[in-house]
Amino acid sequence: MINRIFLDSSIFIEPLKGNKVDFYKLLISNLENELYINDVVLSEYLYYILAFNSDISPKTLQRKNQIGDIIEQKPELVRALNNFILLPYDQNFRKQVPVLMAKYNLLPNDAIILATCKLHGIKLASHDADFIIPCQSENIDLINEVNPKL
Repeated sequence: MINRIFLDSSIFIEPLKGNKVDFYKLLISNLENELYINDVVLSEYLYYILAFNSDISPKTLQRKNQIGDIIEQKPELVRALNNFILLPYDQNFRKQVPVLMAKYNLLPNDAIILATCKLHGIKLASHDADFIIPCQSENIDLINEVNPKL
């Protein structure tokens, strides 16, 4: 049986910090998992690569025209994103995001991630505790180290 799972950016970022590596490996090594991201996760992950691999802020990297240097230094981190399916949005999506923000006190990116899972009827893998109640209320299976129900 195929497990359709959306990966929050925390699933990528924690292993870069040296945390929760085994859980990441569990997700990506299971051939029954079909793994998804969206443009929010893409953006958050790439931003983190800039921040984590430099002594200066991403904005300062931009001002100094050094973003390309960081990306070129870490091509394997960028290429890793090619292993995941990028999900699209539809017209109803725009209406759902502010509703989810208000209902669950979510920041925009988290509401977009929740709406993406809801729209596509898929599970969410995340280390972010902000998703616990919204996922329960919206009938979205939340997968994390404590609850690795694949």
